[in-house]
Parts: sequence; C-alpha cells; structure tokens
Amino acid sequence: MIMRKLFFILRLIALGAAAIAKSVASDILTLDPEGYIRDWVMLAPIALPGSDTAADLLLREQIPAEAALKPKDGDRLTVRGKELAWKNVKASTNFFDFNAELKSQNDHAAGFIVTYVECDREIPDVTMAVASNDEGRIYFNGVDIYAFTEARPLLLDSDKGRVTLKKGVNIIVFKILNEQNSWQGAMRLLDKGGAPLKNIKIRRSP
Repeated sequence: MIMRKLFFILRLIALGAAAIAKSVASDILTLDPEGYIRDWVMLAPIALPGSDTAADLLLREQIPAEAALKPKDGDRLTVRGKELAWKNVKASTNFFDFNAELKSQNDHAAGFIVTYVECDREIPDVTMAVASNDEGRIYFNGVDIYAFTEARPLLLDSDKGRVTLKKGVNIIVFKILNEQNSWQGAMRLLDKGGAPLKNIKIRRSP
C-alpha cells in the first residue's frame, strides 16, 4: 500500500512538472518566415480625449510610464475610469489588426502591443521595419526610438531603422492610434544582410 501511494505521489509530481514545462514552452515563440512578429500582448481600446490632435496624443502618455511597460497576459489597469486587461494575441497574418482582435470598430482610440525578444547573444545592426495605421510610436528597451505622427493606411515596411538586440530579453512597446476605420500595425526584424532574423525567441511575458 505504501509503495502504491508513493508511486501515485511521484506520478502527480511528474505530471505537474510536465504541465509547467509545456506552459513555459508554449510561450516561447519565433518570428514568422518573413521576419514578422505575430505574437504580442495587447491592451486596447483606450478612448482618446477629443480636445487635441492625434499627433499631440501620440506624443503624450496614454497610460503611466509607457516606456517602462512589462505586461503579461491578465494584468489589469484602469485608464480614464475604464478597467482594461492585457491579453495574449497572435496575428493571423503579417500585420496586427486591433479591430479584428476586439471584434468591434474602434475610432479615436489608442492601443498597445508589447513583445519580448530573447537573444542568446548581442545582435548589432538589426533592421526594424515597421508600419502603422494610423499614428505609431515605439519604445525599445525603455527608450523612445520612433514616432510617426500622421494618419495613413498600412503599408508594410514603411519605415526602417537599426537597433542592437542585447543578450537576454529585449522589450518592444508599440503604441498605435486610430483616427477612423482600420487600426493596424506591423513589425519585422531583419539581419544586416536584409534577411529575416534567425535564432531568436519571442515571448509574451517578461
């Protein structure tokens, strides 16, 4: 009887360890074949005040400490009296669509998508190719590196810049404003030769 109980306990421990390992593995993802990031944690929609231009609103924090965000699925916060929750999402194509994820049309709104890029070594001269519909702003490892302050349709790889991915976890915060109609964003990472970046991991939690 004692041996049977011991076997049962060890079996439960093994099953628990396997479940934890599976959960961790499921959150380790990769870029798609063209180098696009499809896996994010999203916060939206944040209703924008109507008194200022979209450009002014983009350059103003819509939630406290935007540059330092490190969210994970299920984290909650209240913005302008409305409680919102961060949610893990996976884009079905090479661009991200807020309205599709929310299953509703959201005009004059802001949204955030955050991802974590994990590297086993430092990678210099990485091209970050981005697009947004409409205005977009990017924080990379806590630094404000990009802002596009005009309304526009989504055109993949509209803007490109170079970054260095540090060894360990790199945090990308992408804020996108929608004035009207479509609300989208896209980002991909390319090596210094212009090929999709390889041998990195994407996470949706710190």
